[in-house]
Amino acid sequence: MRFHDKIVLLTGAATGLGRATSELLASEGARLFLVDRAAEALQSLVASLSASGCQAQGIVGDASHQDTVDAAVAAAMRPTGRIDILINNAGINPTGTVVDTDAAQWASTIDVNLKSAYLFSHSVIPLMVKQGGGVIVNTASIAGQRASTAEAAYAVSKAAIIMLSRTTARDFAGQGIRCNALCPGVLETVMADRRTRMSADDVAKRSAKAAALVPMGRLGRYDEVAKCLAFLASDDASYVNGAQLTVDGALTA
Repeated sequence: MRFHDKIVLLTGAATGLGRATSELLASEGARLFLVDRAAEALQSLVASLSASGCQAQGIVGDASHQDTVDAAVAAAMRPTGRIDILINNAGINPTGTVVDTDAAQWASTIDVNLKSAYLFSHSVIPLMVKQGGGVIVNTASIAGQRASTAEAAYAVSKAAIIMLSRTTARDFAGQGIRCNALCPGVLETVMADRRTRMSADDVAKRSAKAAALVPMGRLGRYDEVAKCLAFLASDDASYVNGAQLTVDGALTA
């Protein structure tokens, strides 16, 4: 198993891509430390993984807050004194142009999507340097590669995540650290925060409209995108560093 006894710290773990990734890495032997502010969903995931014999611990908190970072890093370090893999996946996806987006929503989006990745990287990289290396995967988006309509804050945050990944890779490659960005396209369900503002009919219409734009004729599944994330996190990607892996069914080709 590729992740046997690897210590993995993963944010935004409770739903969507985070949950699918957690389940996949657990099935391959990882020991998981999972961060999410959705307490019930996180507890459900941890219970499910534990029932299947996997080792998982949940840390409830906002990934953009330093106290959450400190608690998660301390928990992940406790078993072996190492953190082998950091996955910065926490994210929200509000809609709106730069005019529609008020200052509070802008700040919240940048905090959750970008500041959280900075804070966790800032805390974990020195530990990885000391232990002789490690892997970081940051969840970006195709929205960070090209402009999208009415997603100003989200797109800006994801473009910044891509550059954070590239600069981290260049700065720490010589110390055994790999850092890459995963750029998913339109996936099977909208992100959790946006679902709270959409009816089931809205979601269905959005999905049908988006699928029609994808050359492969369908939306991406979380489980198949999780496999790409796992590749970047694994030794199979040992010479992949500072890359953007686009997983979008040829939408941006």
